[in-house]
Amino acid sequence: MNGYAETEVFTPREKLLLRQATELVEIAPYEVYGNLVRCHELARAVGKVLGLEHEDGRYGFVEHTWLWTEPRADEKFCAPWVLPNVLDVYTPGSMPQVQLVHMATGLPARYFLTSLETPEIRRSVLLELVNIFDEYQASLEREGRKLGIETGGMP
Repeated sequence: MNGYAETEVFTPREKLLLRQATELVEIAPYEVYGNLVRCHELARAVGKVLGLEHEDGRYGFVEHTWLWTEPRADEKFCAPWVLPNVLDVYTPGSMPQVQLVHMATGLPARYFLTSLETPEIRRSVLLELVNIFDEYQASLEREGRKLGIETGGMP
């Protein structure tokens, strides 16, 4: 069954972004150069590939980074309680790991915008993730496929 959120809430573009992000996260390594991949690097890498802005904030009491499905600077998001939807590629303590979260009435209680400093970003991890994702997309293109688009099999 396709539920209400899938049918009525999220746009076709957002649902494609979810599929694309899920596909990228599935090929991401758990470790890069002996360092565990964290949400801060993973969200930035996926955001770079998909052209999405990231946000550093908190998920509950945990420092966290997520993606916005649309630019926050868009004039329709002028009030602090009106925000684009969240594409979370490393949702803490949740399955599935990649989630699309509706923000119509502001951030759910688990997401908090903060004025904290940007977390330390391990540039080598971020660059390696982007490289892995770019190589993967290139391999899909060689096969005549596109990221997030199923070809054959189950939809």
